[in-house]
Amino acid sequence: MTSAPLRVLPISLIAAIAAIAACAHSRDAASEPEPLPPRAPTLAQMLTGRFPGVIVTTVAGGGISVRISGPHSFSLNQEPLYEVDNTVVATGPNGALAWLNPEDVESIEVLKYDSQTAFYGVRGSNGVIRIKTKGAH
Repeated sequence: MTSAPLRVLPISLIAAIAAIAACAHSRDAASEPEPLPPRAPTLAQMLTGRFPGVIVTTVAGGGISVRISGPHSFSLNQEPLYEVDNTVVATGPNGALAWLNPEDVESIEVLKYDSQTAFYGVRGSNGVIRIKTKGAH
């Protein structure tokens, strides 16, 4: 029976390879940034693509403009009416609801037909966006 010759690396070479691998691993781990926690979506992201006929665009200054297809008011602006927890609220500059934390939003409903918005009268002629927060009962 013949045996294959055994190839032995010097111990100093094995130690050097291990040290280089350890340094490279610790450098990679230190240079990679830690992942950020997931951010809650903005109100614009919550509305975009979820409701047919709703067009959301960003405007200068960081706000959003929401248009709901269907009948519109001729005398007023084209922005819908916002209702948060059964209270009609005014939007800030450029249509922003900056005070509303997206993490607190439980549900969003878009009303766009006359039969749905009749309760709101002329104010609801451009549609109504009803937002319910998690703290509301």
